[in-house]
Amino acid sequence: MSDPAALPAARDHAAIVYAPRGRDAQVAADVLHRHGIETLVARSMEEVRQQMLAGVGAAVLAEEGLHYDGFRLLEQQLAEQAPWSDLPIVVLTNGGRMSRTLAETERLRSLGNVVLLPRPLHADELVHAVKSALRARERQYETRGHLEELERRQKRLRASDRRFQAIANFIDQMVWSTLPDGYHDYYNDRWYEFTGVPVGSTDGDAWNGIFHPDDQERAWARWRHSLATGEPYEIEYRLRHRSGEYRWVLGKAKAERNSAGAITRWYGTCTDIHDQVLAREMLARSRTALEEAVRQRTEQLETALAEREAAWAMAVDLLVVVDPDTRFSAINPAWTTLLGWSPEDLIGRPFPEITHPDDLEETLVKFRSVFDEPLVDPYEFRLRHKDGSYRYFAWTAQFNNGAVFATGRDMTQQRLQAEALAATEAALRQSQKLETIGQLTGGVAHDFNNLLMAIRSSLDLLEKRLPGDDAKLGALLRNAVKATERGASLTQRMLAFARKQELDVRPTSIVDLLEGMRDLLERSLGPQIAVTIHAPRDVADAMVDPNQLEMAVLNLAVNARDAMNGPGRLDFHLEEVDVESAPDLAPGRYLSLRVQDTGSGMDAATLAQALEPFFTTKGVGKGTGLGLSMVHGLVHQLGGALRLESTVGEGTTATILLPAIRAAAAPGQPASPISREDAVRRRLRILTVDDDALVLFGTAALLEDLGHEVVEAGCGEEALELARTSDPFDLVITDQAMPNMTGLQLAEVLHEEQPDLPVILASGYAEIEEGALRLIAARLEKPFTDEALRRAIAKALDSVCEPAQ
Repeated sequence: MSDPAALPAARDHAAIVYAPRGRDAQVAADVLHRHGIETLVARSMEEVRQQMLAGVGAAVLAEEGLHYDGFRLLEQQLAEQAPWSDLPIVVLTNGGRMSRTLAETERLRSLGNVVLLPRPLHADELVHAVKSALRARERQYETRGHLEELERRQKRLRASDRRFQAIANFIDQMVWSTLPDGYHDYYNDRWYEFTGVPVGSTDGDAWNGIFHPDDQERAWARWRHSLATGEPYEIEYRLRHRSGEYRWVLGKAKAERNSAGAITRWYGTCTDIHDQVLAREMLARSRTALEEAVRQRTEQLETALAEREAAWAMAVDLLVVVDPDTRFSAINPAWTTLLGWSPEDLIGRPFPEITHPDDLEETLVKFRSVFDEPLVDPYEFRLRHKDGSYRYFAWTAQFNNGAVFATGRDMTQQRLQAEALAATEAALRQSQKLETIGQLTGGVAHDFNNLLMAIRSSLDLLEKRLPGDDAKLGALLRNAVKATERGASLTQRMLAFARKQELDVRPTSIVDLLEGMRDLLERSLGPQIAVTIHAPRDVADAMVDPNQLEMAVLNLAVNARDAMNGPGRLDFHLEEVDVESAPDLAPGRYLSLRVQDTGSGMDAATLAQALEPFFTTKGVGKGTGLGLSMVHGLVHQLGGALRLESTVGEGTTATILLPAIRAAAAPGQPASPISREDAVRRRLRILTVDDDALVLFGTAALLEDLGHEVVEAGCGEEALELARTSDPFDLVITDQAMPNMTGLQLAEVLHEEQPDLPVILASGYAEIEEGALRLIAARLEKPFTDEALRRAIAKALDSVCEPAQ
């Protein structure tokens, strides 16, 4: 078989010449060419067939070329011609050189538009026959042109219908249409999928039968009003789902009018809004209330286009038709509403031009995949608004009739909500982590306090019994006492992080507190650090423990100084802020104390661990890692929060948020110590209770040293039995954290049975409900000294006139 590429391209007005023997083909071609006829010479019947497929004006064939498969190929090709085509064929017969039967002649004529020219023949005969054939072929081409134009018009109409049907059945809305009198004559597939009714069963007035009985009259009345006035129809009602459940839907319809203003048809949609009706407080966009026009019974192009445009224009989601080269072919008005783009802005442009660069690569992969299978699961990517901002849209799409049809729902608000939820969950996880660490830290601090209590009480008693002339031993004891004080300070920081320290909370002016600390801050930070305080006088006060808050502020300042490691600036900025939504704060008015340094800053990993106890970036021996955790615990115990922000190389900002109050007093001064002369000078009978034998021994020894009679109990139950059965007590001193019965539980029973018996609670914890304070005459914070013990006894006995006899 010859290579078709060796032939010149076929032309509609050229003659193809084929003669397998000698130079007949070339001679005939030369003759025709001299008479202005364009010719192509074929080397085989297969090439003739290929040129006929490509398009020629006539074929000149030698009879001998039709022997064997030649006739079959020609016959097959002619049979496959288009209806308009009847290719003229000039067959150069063998004349007298070969005998031919009548049957063979008829066989040649059966090919159709055939002229038999016997050879030898005159050149004029050949030219005349070929020109006649080409003129006939030209008339066929004219006919073809008319037919093709008609076919193109029909294809455009069918494509418009298919596009409309594809869109109508692709969307989630139920689409319907009626005649001007309200007779329902069309529903899309979604209607039948939702209701489960047979096709055609809800035509006419039957559609009202699947409404909820309580909604039928209301829906009918609204529909009759629209039919009478031509006003748009919009109503919410319950529609029976195929499951038998009634679901709320939004029914909408709009009238189409002719140029005279008369209604020609109604187009409507039903949108499932069941979830929105049941939970309107949730911010979510309703399903598109897309009113789709449906194909009218007439096949007129204008009506079909009008129906499509009505549905297209009313969609609240983005609808788009994109060609395979990614260029916009059509967009609906929602593009203008949601993104600000008009059809003139986008038609003909590639959609990647308005796609976010970070989403482009994956989006193009998804786009190409639609050619093979529909995109059913929504895919999100960002599109640029005309104002330059970006919005998220969730897309579904399918490829149909050489284009991609897609619908996109605006998911920007849902994205923002999801991001806010993720941030809240992360904050909650961090809070739970710190809470767990705090519980562990509080337990360790409690046990450590008990050890310190036993050590401190023993040291105090040893110091009293120390001979005055042994200076070296006295120095050793004082050094040991200082060590217990440092240990107590450490446990207080641990309890501060665990939010279990005892606080002296009072209304406090934070403005005055900061101004009062100015000299302390400047001395502590040194001359290289510039300190500025921005604290307006008109800001509200806060309920805080002034001493503890001063320690927290100083802690932040010292941390900032160490981070700056040289010259720098430390700014304190106080203001009132409103908190509407935060995972760890109740909504309300807060004081915001922002402490901002110009230090080295922290990276993300360090910032994530900064509030954990014992975490520090300082060298060994240069920090306990409890500073920030103490501040965090304190502000949470006060009902506030601590926020940290940091950028490497720029510095760190710590923000303390505290509930704001109005008309508070200035920061109070610590209560003046009770003098020894005011302390109790009589012998008391005291019941002391603690489950830790070392602490119990030390407390009893301190009390006996003060001259009191002491009865010891190792648990709450034993203490209760002693209080009921032994001689009366003047006072009870009890630990709080004991198994089976806590100190508060013991105090509650004693309050009911012996309301005049005062109880002192000794504990490192501050976790006492406000209602339980009525049970406690005084509190002791472990580890305590004999002076603190004397003060607590004096306070507890304020309400007692006489000791027990």
